Amino acid sequence: MKNSHNNLSFFRSAPTFPSLRTDLACESINASGGAPGTSYREYSFSSIPISELTVMEGRGEAATGRKAGRYITLHTGAMRYIDEDRKSELSEAIANVISTLTESITKKSITQSTKVLVAGLGNRFISADSVGPRTADKIAVTSHMLESSHGDIFRLLGCSSISAVHPGVMGQTGIEAAAMIKGACDYVKPDVVIAVDALAARSTKRLCATVQLSDTGIEPGSGIGNRRGAVNSTTIGFPVIALGVPTVVDSATLVFDALIGAGITKLDPSLEEALNGEENFFVSPKDSDIVCEEISAVLASAINKAFLADGL
Repeated sequence: MKNSHNNLSFFRSAPTFPSLRTDLACESINASGGAPGTSYREYSFSSIPISELTVMEGRGEAATGRKAGRYITLHTGAMRYIDEDRKSELSEAIANVISTLTESITKKSITQSTKVLVAGLGNRFISADSVGPRTADKIAVTSHMLESSHGDIFRLLGCSSISAVHPGVMGQTGIEAAAMIKGACDYVKPDVVIAVDALAARSTKRLCATVQLSDTGIEPGSGIGNRRGAVNSTTIGFPVIALGVPTVVDSATLVFDALIGAGITKLDPSLEEALNGEENFFVSPKDSDIVCEEISAVLASAINKAFLADGL
């Protein structure tokens, strides 16, 4: 298909404002001309525009500030109050990317012998941070059924072995989520871990309107400056696919977006420092509880479709 940068707007044009925190690779750099050590392509699945950034070791990591790997962004549009047809369309597109990444990093096809561990990261008691736990709650776990007297039925249907955990956050448990996931992995011994988390965006236009997947793992809390133990193949010993949706933006983003809309692209240095200072806070949509419930339903459906027979 012919690419359309006007429709996708994968890389946001960077004004001369200070760098705001973001978990999205698509907001890390302005690569319209191609950054050194990276490759970029655009395509679509059904009606969902998709952008893929591949970062190479060395030059690519230096140019983007991201770890080497694949970063795939689905430009879903606002996921507020979406109808069932749209939910199905989105989950199919996300499931397709999950399947592609899984087969790429495991070097084998998804079958009934595939073992998957879904880890729902975040704090379920904070609406904007509840996407991970809410998603894990909706996963159709099958690992216990495959070991039961009904296991042959599930295997004949082609269902993979799926387990799910939601380790909470250190403030609740006193234990790093990465350590708890590693313990679960040592027990399950999965072929792949799907780590689901809420993300931070730099642009309000991407808030609850973008899905990012990567094969590099994830650092919980990195987008809001509260880095916890990384969940990746190095720390837990198993391949990790990170799946997330931005649900918060830095408060300074609201100011910068308003200034950009007014045609202002450069500020006095002292004002830049004040707007990007330590007193900044993060904001989420006023209906984030409802939106995160909708998002988690789409993400869980996508995972189920990727690893279960007809998304059972």
